[in-house]
Amino acid sequence: MRRTAAGCLLTILVASSCATTTPGGTSLSGSLNSTGDPLATGEFPDGAVDLTGSTQVTVVVTDNAFTDRNILVSPGTEVVWVNEGRNDHNVRPAAEGPGPGWFDEAEVGTLAGGESGSVTFDGVGDFPYFCSFHGTARRGQRGRVIVVSG
Repeated sequence: MRRTAAGCLLTILVASSCATTTPGGTSLSGSLNSTGDPLATGEFPDGAVDLTGSTQVTVVVTDNAFTDRNILVSPGTEVVWVNEGRNDHNVRPAAEGPGPGWFDEAEVGTLAGGESGSVTFDGVGDFPYFCSFHGTARRGQRGRVIVVSG
């Protein structure tokens, strides 16, 4: 079931029925409105974790998974991927670049166990990514950074 952003926000404020608190932030289900936010469909994935308002967030990389897999952040947020797994991983944009959904992965590269890398997302948009060692843009170890305005 999808809800409008205004309805979801109102519900969060009044009854907190549209969101649940998780260790990484707030897990949301619902829709974004059409005020210039990144998703052309006006929807964001169920279970996306709302980390907006943070200047830096961490995504834990384990063997074959990203936690939190889908995150919502504000423009200017630095996303840090920390490899807590045994295997090497990387973070590749799923989109062809340069263009919508593409980001510069130069600071991430290949992450051996215990290493980290980061990307700062300055503009509003939808930035799907994956580990090319353990998946593709459409299957396997994937994640998504969704940068939303205000």
